[in-house]
Amino acid sequence: MKTRALLVLGVVFFASFIGRIAVLASEASGKASSGLVEGDMPAAGACVDGDLASAVKDRMYSLDRRETAIADREAELKTYEAQITKRLAELEDANGELQDKIQVVKDARNEDITKLAAIYEGMKPDQAGKIINEMDSKFAAGLLSAMNNEQAARVVASMDSEKAYLVSVILANRSQQLAQ
Repeated sequence: MKTRALLVLGVVFFASFIGRIAVLASEASGKASSGLVEGDMPAAGACVDGDLASAVKDRMYSLDRRETAIADREAELKTYEAQITKRLAELEDANGELQDKIQVVKDARNEDITKLAAIYEGMKPDQAGKIINEMDSKFAAGLLSAMNNEQAARVVASMDSEKAYLVSVILANRSQQLAQ
């Protein structure tokens, strides 16, 4: 068995040796027929003539210029993107501050309305009704909605009927809008 394996290996090595010699011989004959000696390079004009070489060279320069311009434009766009991102963050911060201020104003307004409603609740309904008759209808509706229901009902009863109707419609519309 060992001798058989050695024989097979010997045949394989011999065949590869013969194959290698054949390849080297064909390369040597190819170089001899082209007139090249090992280490020589083909002449510059052998594959591409002067006009074609010039056109290819010009095209390469054109592509290089385009590539450089594109790279410059990408860098410029990245700069703009960074600036936009920075400004967007600034705007978001400013928006947050503005929303905080709006909420402070709303809270103060609601507190003022609540205090004013308490003042009108302490008045006699006839007196409060006469004053509320002179107010803007939307403001009057807001004031009445902040008042105690019983006292607000007495004040509305003492108001001018047209004004009371208008204030009632405004209050109803507010309730309807909140329900949606």
